[in-house]
Amino acid sequence: MKPLIVFYDGPCVFCNFWVQQLCRWDKNDQLRFARLDQKMFTTFAYERNLTLEQLDTVIAWDQEYSYALEAQAVFMILRRLGGAWRILSLFSLLPKGLTNAVYRFVAKNRYNWFGKNDQCPLPDPKYTH
Repeated sequence: MKPLIVFYDGPCVFCNFWVQQLCRWDKNDQLRFARLDQKMFTTFAYERNLTLEQLDTVIAWDQEYSYALEAQAVFMILRRLGGAWRILSLFSLLPKGLTNAVYRFVAKNRYNWFGKNDQCPLPDPKYTH
């Protein structure tokens, strides 16, 4: 099984915190990370007719079947982590409109709450794609 690619907002302090946490929790080496400003994402988005202007989100791409945006991406990541993390994916049973609204609220306010880096701190090269 290919690793799940997680596209994230590189300068976002909040996003980088979670990338670092996911790197520590990824005991089965299932996740790789790429910033939204990297060529890999540009190619990915172009092939799927997505534009960065439309996206203020984390994107999870399983490379074999599909990709997910917003809250569904978080649930895809939790399922891939496996173990006890899968329990949190039960929130995916809530209406998609509700979970995405919560996601968008946090995404909209993350810079005000947590700040923004001048440049992106990269995770361990083992986890980058």
